[in-house]
Amino acid sequence: MFEDDRIGQRGLKGFWAALGLAALLGGCANMNQQQPQQQPQPDTAAAAPPASDAASADDSAQQAASAPVTRVVTKTTYVRVRRGDTLQRIAQKHSVSVKDLAAWNHLKPNGHLRAGQSIKLVSKQTITVQVAAPQAGSATANANPNAAGNRQVAAEVARHASSVALVWPAHGRVVEPFAPGTTRGIEIAGKAGDPVIAAADGKVMYAGTGLNEYGSLIIVQHNKDFLTAYSHNRRLLVKTGDTVHQGQQIAEMGSENNDRVAVLFEVRRDGKPVDPMPYLPSSPQG
Repeated sequence: MFEDDRIGQRGLKGFWAALGLAALLGGCANMNQQQPQQQPQPDTAAAAPPASDAASADDSAQQAASAPVTRVVTKTTYVRVRRGDTLQRIAQKHSVSVKDLAAWNHLKPNGHLRAGQSIKLVSKQTITVQVAAPQAGSATANANPNAAGNRQVAAEVARHASSVALVWPAHGRVVEPFAPGTTRGIEIAGKAGDPVIAAADGKVMYAGTGLNEYGSLIIVQHNKDFLTAYSHNRRLLVKTGDTVHQGQQIAEMGSENNDRVAVLFEVRRDGKPVDPMPYLPSSPQG
């Protein structure tokens, strides 16, 4: 599959807490969250509500915490110049002005293009991030037999690391290798519904469909320097905020926003796409 675009690169710092990973993979430059109006403070002198009312309020608060958050992302993509292309033709095809296209690429409006040249496109896109609701209570969380393992994963996510040890995210054949500046990762083919698994322990920083070119996308942070992304899934089995463990199924393989059934698997270091192969075992599974 010919990859026309590549994602604008940006570091990870400052994005985790704001759930900016979707924007990171969309090549964001500016991210503006629509802020809700400030609610009036409760009257502390008023009598406490009945227990049933308090329970309803707690339920409402949990629902609000898990409500979608809308962000406007400035996305940078690139297209490859084909023989005979001009700025006017590219601008018309992508519904932008020749003036803007020339400015983004530091070119003259009537400048000459060469075949194979990368042309930058800038657009705004609205994405929706589903924020995970908090745990019902600390006692429940502590009762979870996986709590100790989850705390260990959280500690690892908070550390810097020079590498990450991965397993293959799917059984199948690599049908699209990594090519710097052309592809974002590798594509592993399979059948619809095949399991997609977490390549390493980590925290789900994004699970959704907000970035069109990715289809159903999951982003997992493994440490402060490395994350992995899994695209074009048929069904997502985890949500934003979940802790996942290496080998755990997180999705079903599909062909959403793709021309074949495959998972697009990306490894990013400091926000930049790198070849996943050096981090994986020597041969694909299956």
